[in-house]
Formats: sequence, structure tokens, C-alpha cells
Amino acid sequence: MAPRSANTQFEEVSIEHVEPDQAVRVARNPDDLLGKLSHEVFKHDCLDRRLKRHHVTGIAFSGAVGIGLFQTSGQILALAGPVGALLAYLFAGLTIFAVMRSLAEMASVRPVSGAVMDYPDVFVDEALGFAVGVMYWLANCMSMVTLTIAAAMFTQYWGPGFGIAPATFILLLVVVLMNACGVRIYGNLEWTFKWIKILLILLACFTMIAIKAGAGPNPIHSNFQISPGYNSTGFFEDGTTIAIPGTGGRIMAVWTCLIIAMFQFMGGEMVLVTAAEAESPRRDLPIAARYMYLLPVSLYLVGIFLVGLCINYLDPKLPHPHVDYYPRGSRLDGITTATRSPFVIVIQTAGIPRLPGFLNAAFLFSALTAANSALYVASRTLFFLARKSSFKFIKETVGRTNNGHTPLMAIVISFVPGVLAFLVVGAAKTSVQEPISVLGRLYTGPILCIYASECLAFLRFRQGMKLFPNTIDRNESYYKEKHYRAHWQPMWAIIGLTLCTTLMLSSGWSAIYDLCAETKGVTKEDSIVDLATTYLGPVMFFGIYLAYKYAYKTQIRPYSSFENLWYPIDVPDELDRSKAASGKRRPILTFLSWLR
Repeated sequence: MAPRSANTQFEEVSIEHVEPDQAVRVARNPDDLLGKLSHEVFKHDCLDRRLKRHHVTGIAFSGAVGIGLFQTSGQILALAGPVGALLAYLFAGLTIFAVMRSLAEMASVRPVSGAVMDYPDVFVDEALGFAVGVMYWLANCMSMVTLTIAAAMFTQYWGPGFGIAPATFILLLVVVLMNACGVRIYGNLEWTFKWIKILLILLACFTMIAIKAGAGPNPIHSNFQISPGYNSTGFFEDGTTIAIPGTGGRIMAVWTCLIIAMFQFMGGEMVLVTAAEAESPRRDLPIAARYMYLLPVSLYLVGIFLVGLCINYLDPKLPHPHVDYYPRGSRLDGITTATRSPFVIVIQTAGIPRLPGFLNAAFLFSALTAANSALYVASRTLFFLARKSSFKFIKETVGRTNNGHTPLMAIVISFVPGVLAFLVVGAAKTSVQEPISVLGRLYTGPILCIYASECLAFLRFRQGMKLFPNTIDRNESYYKEKHYRAHWQPMWAIIGLTLCTTLMLSSGWSAIYDLCAETKGVTKEDSIVDLATTYLGPVMFFGIYLAYKYAYKTQIRPYSSFENLWYPIDVPDELDRSKAASGKRRPILTFLSWLR
């Protein structure tokens, strides 16, 4: 891939007199300059613009809500207690809030396809944009694998059947088939999935309220408090397993849980991936980026608070890192099932029959639909990378769609990492919980690097805007009417950049502590695997960035190169930017309209 300028389409030929039908005709003749240019400008015709705003929100919500609240929250409760878990969720929500405020404003000005990698590319460095694109694709591939294994794991609740590996294969095929449908069908599916997930979370929350009020034949014993310290293998009543007691241990427990919780909260940026297939990206994407992430964050906070009111965080059935404990009489010894979900533990303790099986089906559905969204994002990210490639073979294979305007080759290549699912399931002799944790860490590290890159891009976006007040000025009234102006900036971008960088750098502290302190119950091999998988993603991210920068001698973009970037010509509703301001004067009504 040869180095590109920040705004290639403005350099050589004016295209303001090119009609769309002429552009389509000349694009078929790649030998002439006009054909190449029009093919580049109208490249979005390769994908169908069939997604309405409720489809966009469905894809983002479905991707953001996976197994985190239902399953991974048990590990957070066991490590930090209900109060510590709530604090971890609050700080994770704050981090996502800071990142999305920055992304939403950039999306209101530049709602282009491939926005996640476009902003670091054009506002920071081409090498950074390439690293973001590659790692965002790889991270979502890892997310798809993680969630598919989790969904296969939930199928074992009703009996061993034909095993987890065949179940994983079947579910992967289901995910691929759903993505191979036309984008309109896919959007309708995701919109349906969104509402089913919302209802399932609300059902789980109301169930916790009913149990706390006395529903069920058995009384529950809860302890809504923070943990007495930190220990990755859990706590017992005599306190003998506390590795770091006192206030310092509590702080480290909450910080560790914050790192785990970040995996659950990620996904709000998925709305930007739909830019090339949204009917009106100028109108829909900024509001989606501004509001949509608030829904899963709010549901997560309410859910963890309610289940924390009902559960005993010292219950040995709650999952712990490196501890494969299953009570005798469990349906499947040695395999992690929904019986370790805090919601199921509370329901079983209260003695309510049949409901655990129903919740297990809900968990399976939630994991599978989140994997579906992850494959969608991975395939579109790979498609955008291929479209930007200067290698003809890549551009004409991975960067092409079929007659239904679906990037099948990108879907197939993004599916290939699913083969990894069979390897990790086969390597898990007694439990698949550890491979899920490993893949989760492989996903979290790169996403933190990407979020930090987006915040850095916004800081340069805002600073560069000051050089062109005659073109665009965020302090003028017209900007507030036509775009989204995030309040208290650049404070939010600085907070997001600081938190994401700090979380990324410190994410392996628990593995280092267990390795140095020789924590009982944690082997040296476990600690080394944790440490390697935690930092592998960030190391790859910076390795790709430095390699690209060295190979193509790229430089940090000068602010003067931003002059023609504010209003991109390849956004279909660019001439009616006032649409983007619809609903800004009534934010509550606008947010409620996005729930449909």
C-alpha cells in the first residue's frame, strides 16, 4: 500500500460535473483517470445503502450486549463484591462515555465509511489509521470466536449432546449465513435481536427485584458490600486467602474488575461501521454515536446493582480466574455453564424451578447475536481496508461485493479465525472458561489502543479546526445547529485518552502479581499465559504502526492538510446537513425515538 494523502479525491480532477450514471459507466473503465476517480468517489455503491436508523441502533446494541452482564459479571462480583462491581461498572461506563462523546462530534462532521480507522488516518497519521484498521478487524474476529464458544458452551446445559466443538461449528455456520444475507435482511434481524435482548435484561432485573422482595420458597442471603481485599482465587470466611488486604487490596480489586468490565462495555463504536450502508449517515450516525451507547451502559449498571443486592459474593459457585470449581451434582462437571451466572445462582438459591433453563437459552441467544454483530463489523472493516489498498489483487477480491452488494469474500476471510475456536476448545481438557478469558484479553487490549487513538484524533481534529474559522468553527451557532458539539471538550477526550492508556498499560498487573507472589492456586504457567495474552494485542498494534511507518516513511499529518476534510464529498446527504441537527433541541425525545 503506497502512502496516500489525507484527501486523495481532491487532488487532481474536479468531479462536480460528473453525473452519477456517468460515474457508474466510466467506473467500469479503470484505464482512464476519470474512471478511476469516479470509481473511488462512488465506491459506496458497492454496498447497499439500505440501513435505516433503527437498523443501525440494532447492530450497535446487539454487538455491545453479549455475555458480559449475564456471565462475566459473576467473576467481577467474586473479586470485588457488589459495591466494588458497581464502582467498576461506573468507571467503565465513564470511559466509554468519554470516548463516544469524541467520536460523536467527529461523526457529525465527517460521517464517512470506515470512520473508525478514517479519523486516526486523516487527523493523526496514515500509519496509525492502518494499525487501527487491522487491529479492529482482528479484535472483532477474536470477539466472534469468544462469543461463539460461549454460545456453544451454553448448549451443554441441557445435556452433553454431541459436544462443544460440533456445537461451535454449527453456530459459526449460522453466524456466517446471517451475515451472507442482504444488508436489509441483516438489519431487520439485528433490530429484532435488539428488542429481544432488552426484554431479556429487563426480565432478569425484574426477577431480581421480585426475589429481593421475597419471591421464591427459599430465603436468600446477600451481602451488599465491597470485598475485604484482593485475591484472584477468591475469599473464604476465615480470610486466609486474602492476598492484598485492606484499602489497597480493595482499590486493586476494583481496578482489576474495571479492566474486565471494559470487555463488556465495548461496542458502541459499531454504529460508525454502518456508514457505508446507512441510508442517511449525515443524519443518523451522529445521533446514534451520541445516544445509543447509553442504553446498554444504563442496563448494565441497573443489572449489576440489582443482582448485587441479591447475591452472596462469597458463594463458591461464582467463577474465579484459574479456579475450576463445580459443586457436586451439577449437570456437567468440568464444563462452565449458565449455572455460574450470578442471576442463575440467585434464582437457584431462591428455589424457583425452570427459570434457570430459560435464562440459559437467553444467554445462548445473547452470545450468538453478539457474535453475529462482531462478524459484521470485522467483514466491513476488512472490506474498507481492501478498498484503500493499492494492491490490485486485494482490491478486486476482498474489496468487491457480490450481485447482492454483500462483501462475501471479506465475510469468508473474517470467518477463518473461527477455526481457532476448534483449537481452543480442543485444548481445553476440563473447561472452556479459560480459553474464553484468554480470547477476551486478546480483544480488550487492541480495543483500548483503538479508543485511545480516537481520542487523540479528536484532540487534533479540534485543534486543526481553529486554523480554518472561515470554513468551520465549532463556536459559531451554525455549527451547533448542523453538527453535534460535545460540551466540556477537550476534557472528555483527555479523560478517555488517559483512562484507556492507563488501563492498557496496567491490564497485566494481576498476572505480574500472581507470578511474583506465587499466589496459591495459580500456577506459573497460568500467570505467564495471562501476561502474554494481555499484552500481545497492544504489542501487535504498535508493531504494525511502526512497521508501516518505517516502510512508507509516513509523517504526522500537518494541520494545514485538514483544509478540505471537513465536508467530505462522498456522503450522500451532504447537501442537506441540517438533517444532522434534527432532535438536538429535544435530546430526551430524540433518545426515545432511537429506542424503536
